[in-house]
Formats: sequence, C-alpha cells, structure tokens
Amino acid sequence: MDETKRLVKNTGVLAIGGMATKLVSFLLLPLYTSVLSTAEYGTVDYINTIALFLVPVVSVLMDEALFRFLIDCENDAQKRRAVTCSCAAMVVGCSVFAVGAAAAWALFRPGNLAWVVALVVAQALLQMTGAVLRGFGKTPSYALMNFIASAVTIVLNVVFIAVFRWGVVGMLSATVVAQGGAALAFLVRERIWRYVDPKAFDASYAVDLVRYAVPLIPNKVSWTIMNMVDRLIIMNVMGASAAGVYAVSYKFPNVMDTVYGFFYQSWKESSARALGSDGDEVAFYNAVYRALRRFMAAVVLVMTALMPLVYGLLVEGDYGEGMLYVPILLLATYYSNISGFYGGIFTAHRDTGIMGTTTVVSALLCLVLCFLLIPAIGLWGASVATLAATFTVNEYRLAKVRQHANLDRDYKGRAVALLALAAVFALYYAYCYTGAPAALALCIVAALAYSVPANWPIVRRVPAIARSVLKRGK
Repeated sequence: MDETKRLVKNTGVLAIGGMATKLVSFLLLPLYTSVLSTAEYGTVDYINTIALFLVPVVSVLMDEALFRFLIDCENDAQKRRAVTCSCAAMVVGCSVFAVGAAAAWALFRPGNLAWVVALVVAQALLQMTGAVLRGFGKTPSYALMNFIASAVTIVLNVVFIAVFRWGVVGMLSATVVAQGGAALAFLVRERIWRYVDPKAFDASYAVDLVRYAVPLIPNKVSWTIMNMVDRLIIMNVMGASAAGVYAVSYKFPNVMDTVYGFFYQSWKESSARALGSDGDEVAFYNAVYRALRRFMAAVVLVMTALMPLVYGLLVEGDYGEGMLYVPILLLATYYSNISGFYGGIFTAHRDTGIMGTTTVVSALLCLVLCFLLIPAIGLWGASVATLAATFTVNEYRLAKVRQHANLDRDYKGRAVALLALAAVFALYYAYCYTGAPAALALCIVAALAYSVPANWPIVRRVPAIARSVLKRGK
C-alpha cells in the first residue's frame, strides 16, 4: 500500500474510533466543573499526572519497542519471540515497581498511593495490548479498544460523579476500571495470549528491545515532567484551586493534542514502513511535514479565535480565569506536536537516543522556569514556561533530524503564520480585557484569513466528502 494512503486510512480509522468519545468527554466539562470543586479537580489531575510520569519507567516502554519490532517481523515465530521478550521485560519492570510501592507504603503511608499503582498498571496493560494490535496490523481493533475504554470511562464518570457523588474517587475508579477492563477484554478477544511462549524467549533479542526502548524513557518522562512540573509547583505554591483552574484551561489544548494523536499513531508506522519501500522517503516526509505544519497552525488560530464563544458554554463555576492561558498552551501544544513528527523519523531510523537528550534539556528548562516564574506571576508563569520548553525541543529536534532527512524550512510560510499568530493573539487579549465585540470579530476574521488559504487543498475537498457521505446515507 502507498504510504500516503496508509497514513490517511489509519489516521481516519483511529479518528473514527476516538473522536466521538473524546468529543462527548469534552462536552461533559460543564458536568465536571459544576459537580467538582476546583480543589477536587486539581487533585484528580495531580494523581493522573503522577501516574503518567511513572508508566514509561514501570513498563520500560516495551509497548513502543514491541510495536516497532513487530513491523519488521515476517512470520508467527518472529512475532511470538517479540511479544514474549517484551512481556518478560515489562513483567520485570512491574515487579520492581510493586516492591518499591510496597516499601513506600510501609515507610511513609503516602496518600493516594493505591490509586497511582492502579492507574499505572491499567494504563501499561492497555498500551501493551494496543502495541500488539497495531503491530499485527489490526488498526480497527486497536481503535475499537480505545473507543470502548473511552466510552466506558465517560459512562462511569457520569454514574460515579453525578449519581453516586463519589467525587475524586469516582473519576479515578472510572479510569482504572475502563482501561484495565478494555485491555483484558481484547487480550482474550484477539487471543494474544497465544503469542506468549516461554520457548520463544531470546535473551539477546530481549536486550535489543531494551536497548531500543531505554533511550525513549527519558524522552517520555521528560515530556511528562514538562506537563507535570508546572502543576506540581502550582499545587504546592498556589494551592489545589489554582491547579484546578490550570487543569481546566489545559483541557482545550488537550483537544488539539487528541486530534494530532490520531495522526501520530499512524505516522510512527508509516514513517518506518517508508524506509523499506521503493519510493523516496524524504519526499514523503516533506509532503506530510508541509501539510501538518499548516493544518496545526490553523487549529491553534481557529481555536484561539473561537475560545471566547466556547469557554463560557463549557466551563461552569470559578474556572473563568483559565481562558487567559489557553492560547499560550495551544501554541505550546503546537510545538510539542511538530516535534513529535520529527520523533517519528527518529524512531523509524531506530535513532532513539536523540529523542531522550532533546526532551531532557527542555524538561530541565521547564523546571527552572517554573520555579522562577510561578511564584512571581502565577499561572502566567506556568504557561510561559511550558511554551518555552516545547519551543526548545522543537528547534533542537529540527536541527538534529537533518541527519536523516532534509526537511523544507519554508521560511516564507512560517513568516506568514507568525504574522497571523501575532494578530490573532493581540485581538484575543484585547477582547479578554476590554470585552469589545469588534476585537472578537476581527480575531475570527484574522484566523480564517490564514487558515482557509493555507489549507485550501483540504478545504476544497470538504463539499465533495460531505456529498459522498450524504449519498451513502440515502
């Protein structure tokens, strides 16, 4: 299959599987913010962030290694070896984690430790199952599993929070039950257990898996640190209420990140397969790169321009201040996503060491800036620190990726996007501080003036796609 078609197809399958539940979850923000206090929401976000930090370390990122190595497997014997060796490595990591958690409980009795352990195990199991499904080419099953996990999480959240009024415990319980249950269900449904065979274990192959995955751990952990350090410092310096406001403001960039995530899951596969194809992989990389930059820039501008119309509809209570930080966090997410594109090229070439070094540098920068700025300027400091860190990792990786592909810098296109960004941000904050309708109207016009022409090849196909969908529905 042509890699462009494969990329579009897989992205579409993943988007169909995940978009509906993500949209419903986002639209439930009024429920969450009306039932949960800012302190409760901040606590849930705090616990989830700690779990996200631990998952890559505990799982030794065997899901990433397994997926990449399964792409190169040519028969069932090789697949059994890959699955068996990766599962063995993850079991070792989980065992060490269990001992460490037990020791921490015996010595310090930390609050919410049990929830952290449960979240880590459930997510590691879900990621490992997903790696097998994607590595076997079962992208629809992978999308279905994530759809079920998300749908069950939403339903249980509504029941536990709105009906039973369990608050923090309800949200955490919903996540653990949904993710762990979906993973176990698909392990059985797809009969993945058949590929775990002690006789297929190969120590040298297991070492190769670990050697591939270990450099990715600092990368994953560093990204989590950049997403976590601001919240930890906010929690300890400004309190749980401020952490809750910041967590809600991050919900909107997370929508953008979710849209990109559908693409990224497919991109990691297509970028690797392009190396083994007869075509020009650099030309393929550049075509995707140009389209991605324009599209993600448009997402930042349009979401920013529409934020004053959307935020008040979806967010209740004492969270209104968070609207001020959304545009900065959207821009930070843009740089994070584009740097992920470069990461796909690195993993395709199995050059995972660069990914770790780039994000470690940026995580350290984020840490220093958060310590300096949050006590001084509060949530503005957290937002600026996150933007500076993601911009740094983006530029660093862009310089390093030239070792594998000469990507088009497109200085003219970047200059036009920067001017549009400056105009939209200026008009957005003019509206926030003055409430002038003209500022909001001009902000929306400026966003569309860039987004539509820049993405015209996509925009002009929308009517044809809509007609096709309507014809199928008749």
